[in-house]
Amino acid sequence: MLSHDLEPNRAYAEVSRIGAELKELGPDLANLAKDNRAAILFSNDSYHAIQFMPFGDRVNYLTVLHQMYQSLYDLNVEADFLFSHESDWSRYRLLLVPPLYAASDALLARVAGFVRDGGHVVMAFKSGFANEHSTVRWEMAPGPLRKAAGLRYQEFTSLAYPRRLVPDRHGLGEKSSASIWAELIVPEGAETVLSYQDDFLSSYPAVTRNAFGKGTLTYEGTFLTNELQREIVRDAIRRAGLSGAAQDLPPAVKVRRGRNARGQRLHYYLNFSGAPQPAPYLDGPGSDLLTKKAVARGEKLNIAPWGVAIIREPGRD
Repeated sequence: MLSHDLEPNRAYAEVSRIGAELKELGPDLANLAKDNRAAILFSNDSYHAIQFMPFGDRVNYLTVLHQMYQSLYDLNVEADFLFSHESDWSRYRLLLVPPLYAASDALLARVAGFVRDGGHVVMAFKSGFANEHSTVRWEMAPGPLRKAAGLRYQEFTSLAYPRRLVPDRHGLGEKSSASIWAELIVPEGAETVLSYQDDFLSSYPAVTRNAFGKGTLTYEGTFLTNELQREIVRDAIRRAGLSGAAQDLPPAVKVRRGRNARGQRLHYYLNFSGAPQPAPYLDGPGSDLLTKKAVARGEKLNIAPWGVAIIREPGRD
């Protein structure tokens, strides 16, 4: 932290302050446990398979993954990353799935079972196309996902330029559009959420939603803009029962939650901006660990620039 002159400076003072705060608050913060209800399914097999068989030169597996994660971040919903070897998904209510291009029948059956049992899935294009060895399946796409997705397709195409999607449910204008890739989807029970405003593609849905068992599977047969992806995810958050006042906080304010080793709930209200941010406190009554002041639900927090308020609820749940 010190420069060549070895004299205290701004960075040294800031790190010293953080160290003093951690020393004081450490027992309250140690061994924080998360209890997230949303997750993103990461497939290393699909990532590598798409690297070898790309669908575009500007968009790849990680592009879609980052887009989905950014949507959750913008909407103040915390998420875990799930991996294909993990079998217990019961704690989650929402699952976002980047292109699941290379996956075993067992993994696809697990996704379908998650929906059937009441989960809500947002799934990107190219999913279910090849098995875990990156061998294209003989059965019609999307393979074992066909029933859960409520659709099939045999044809797909690259998009040389963006296509508008209708109806513009979210008032996004030109941002309600798709590009790069399009699957010529034939619904088999799925409802059409968005269609192409295009002479040839207009008869094929761009985004569908299928009710399967107790849950829903939203399938994106094309690459969406960041803004439209966020609205698709927002709708899925609502369907999964995970929406709330956190989606209405100022964009610079992010909330992160957990339980400490004593079983007490902790709520971090972080200001990712250089300006003070007033924000309502959304959780149960507690005390601010930094100011030592009591905080009631609905009370306004004045979070300093690049600052944080850490509220601890008393007792164990």
